[in-house]
Amino acid sequence: MITQKLAVQYLIDEMRGCPLPVAPEQFKRKRFTGHDAVFFGHQPVRAYKHANRWQFHEPDVREAARRLAALEWDPADIVDPRPSADSHTLAPTGWRAQIQNVTGSAAAAARHRNGCPCGTTWCRQETGWALPCGLTAHDLLQHYGSYSIACMLPIPTLVWTDATWLIPRTLAFILDRWQETEHDLSTVLSPCSGCGTPSQDSSWRVPTTSGWKTLCPACATATLRPYRQELKGTSYARIRDRGPKASDYLCVLCDPPRPAAVWDHCHEHGLVRGPLCGRCNTAEGQGKEFLNLKGSVAHLLRCDGCRPRRTVPPHHRLAALRRHLHLERGADGCNWPMHMCVSITETAEGGYNCQIRCPERRGGPVSLHVTDEEFEHILSQAVEGLLSGMLLPEGPTPSRD
Repeated sequence: MITQKLAVQYLIDEMRGCPLPVAPEQFKRKRFTGHDAVFFGHQPVRAYKHANRWQFHEPDVREAARRLAALEWDPADIVDPRPSADSHTLAPTGWRAQIQNVTGSAAAAARHRNGCPCGTTWCRQETGWALPCGLTAHDLLQHYGSYSIACMLPIPTLVWTDATWLIPRTLAFILDRWQETEHDLSTVLSPCSGCGTPSQDSSWRVPTTSGWKTLCPACATATLRPYRQELKGTSYARIRDRGPKASDYLCVLCDPPRPAAVWDHCHEHGLVRGPLCGRCNTAEGQGKEFLNLKGSVAHLLRCDGCRPRRTVPPHHRLAALRRHLHLERGADGCNWPMHMCVSITETAEGGYNCQIRCPERRGGPVSLHVTDEEFEHILSQAVEGLLSGMLLPEGPTPSRD
């Protein structure tokens, strides 16, 4: 068995001199995937977990590289990626949609830097598959040339016409096969390894120190115990290496309960808050939608450093304002992610410029300015309201631009 780092080196050795646009350094196992394979091009390589680390068989890694290198490569043999007219949809999907999204992001960034040739701040021109307004092929390559899909680098190979982008036939073949195999592996459902109950989706997959297992909620939690604040006030550094193990507990936020994976702790004060599953821990670290989870603020205030001040960690402060504006000014019942509906920009003069743009909001987007004093009041009310399980109370009315 070899480590991911060594696997990358073997891939580099095997692909030396091969003209295919590959990125061996991107050969990494992603978290929360529906299977245990890592793709090198269209070749899946099985990953194995041992002592909480993912490893690979060296022969599997080398064979994947040799099969990819054996493909003929002619960068001048290009094809149109657009679906045929008799396809079920003409919209981009899969790897095609990924390239379209990257192109759209690059165009938005270019217009933000240089302005739009159309004379508008944010061009909403529909360009379909063509190069978006305000973006050049050189600018796309310069800023997004290292973007990878299944360890392949598609952006440097694209050829642009007035109507669409073209891609080498071999690369389109590789990405099509990758997309099909990825879908097939992700849709294979295993029965519960405890009781044999057939699973309906991949939500029963739970991480263990030896890999992923399929366990129904009853079997997954049968041997675990709920957290009773046993480590209240304990330093994370004290229990990080010598236990107890978070995997012996249930996640304190999931309903129904799921097995925990890590000890969540306050990075500002270094104190343990409680055991979380990988999904909840990722949400807490990102800070975008965590406050929408039931009991999230109460969990954050389990830190003995944060609770007396009745405040949340810094990376959740703007999320609290975003949640307040989403509830108070957004479309009724909007279930879109908060960070997609509410944008917040801190101003040099103080305060925050906010825009609420829920897709179903009547009257279109609305812009507000929130002063520093209003922000602190809203944050205080948000903490109290969420702790009591109520909707956020009405704060001071922010001034309109």
